[in-house]
Amino acid sequence: MLAKSLTLKHAQALDAADPLAGIADLFESKAGTIFMDANSIGPMPKTVRRQAEGLLDDWVNLRRRGWSNRDWLDMPSKLGDAIAPVIGAGPGDVVVCDSTTINQFKAVSHCLGVNAGRSVILSQNGNFPTDVHVLQALVEASGGHLSLRFVDSEEEAVAALDETVAVAALSHVDYRSGERWDMKRVTQAAHAKGALTVWDTSHSAGAVPVDLKGSRTDMAVGCGYKYLCTGPGGPAYIYARKDIADAVWPRLAGWMGHADVFGFTRDFVPHPGVKRFIAGTPAVAANELAKPILDIWPKIDPKKLWTKHKSLTDLLIALLDQECAPLGIEVTSPRDHGRRGGNVSFRSPGAGSVVEALIDQGVVSSFRKPDAIRFGVSPLVISHVDIHEAVMRLKRILAENIWQEPKYKKVSV
Repeated sequence: MLAKSLTLKHAQALDAADPLAGIADLFESKAGTIFMDANSIGPMPKTVRRQAEGLLDDWVNLRRRGWSNRDWLDMPSKLGDAIAPVIGAGPGDVVVCDSTTINQFKAVSHCLGVNAGRSVILSQNGNFPTDVHVLQALVEASGGHLSLRFVDSEEEAVAALDETVAVAALSHVDYRSGERWDMKRVTQAAHAKGALTVWDTSHSAGAVPVDLKGSRTDMAVGCGYKYLCTGPGGPAYIYARKDIADAVWPRLAGWMGHADVFGFTRDFVPHPGVKRFIAGTPAVAANELAKPILDIWPKIDPKKLWTKHKSLTDLLIALLDQECAPLGIEVTSPRDHGRRGGNVSFRSPGAGSVVEALIDQGVVSSFRKPDAIRFGVSPLVISHVDIHEAVMRLKRILAENIWQEPKYKKVSV
């Protein structure tokens, strides 16, 4: 239980019991800056610089021999296996490739092929726009066969599932509010009606519990560059239950998804399992920058990750209530751990300008219209003292009306 009046000493005491002590030392840091934006781009492992230099040397010295002398072709599977325990998957269940948007297309179109006799795609009104755009494009290309059905809540989603729904394509965590849905409950409800599920886990993987196998979800996607730390624009991932993967051909096929990649046969024969979704040539440069996570995520116990994230976000919410509520701050993220995703969101007067002022004060967060500020908390690198200091800087910006200075009127992405 947190004390009624929280001080720096409370934060220091919580750090003394950090279940991930020492992990932050594996990452680069910037003195004086608190990065509360892991829901946008996660921290950089220290070994990335050496990895990048090695790739440049290989480009000069190996060229095409890199395909055979290095593990470039194996990286989609190696990185997928490193991520798998973080999202409740097993070896061979996940591959890293392309972007979340492309993988969303692969996953949803595949499930539509498995459930070809059905005509409805279920999604959230608050789903991340790129996911919805993919769904809209699939509907547009269907010649009137498919339609979209939107819901506003988990309860509505369960109620809206019926025998017409082919696939429920949903975000595990709302990117604005940080609300997390019960993946197992919704997936079970979908299966009871014969529907399949595709979950976007971009705002949960690497921060809060994800259990793809335990929930029996059919397919899932997510981006690697947030809490998973694969770097700016880093490769995304795709998960598929083997029975679902093998049920039909992928709707986006390519040579890397072939059962015999270097057989160079004219006719496509899909690789068994999730590898059929790799499609095109691996993005070697992006994968090499992501490679350091192979040495990081195996060190992380998902239970300890969740324990620390709960502690950090509990403290953050309590401090926002204690220090900033009188100044107009209202926490909008769920207070229940089981419903909370990676980020804590709150409303603020002049939210966009406040975020710009925070950057000047050494706290990097993000703004979403109309009035949401998001603190994306990475349990790998953020400390409880960081949380305390970030809230104190926010309090000063609000109390002294610093955010109203003209230079903060222009709001960045």
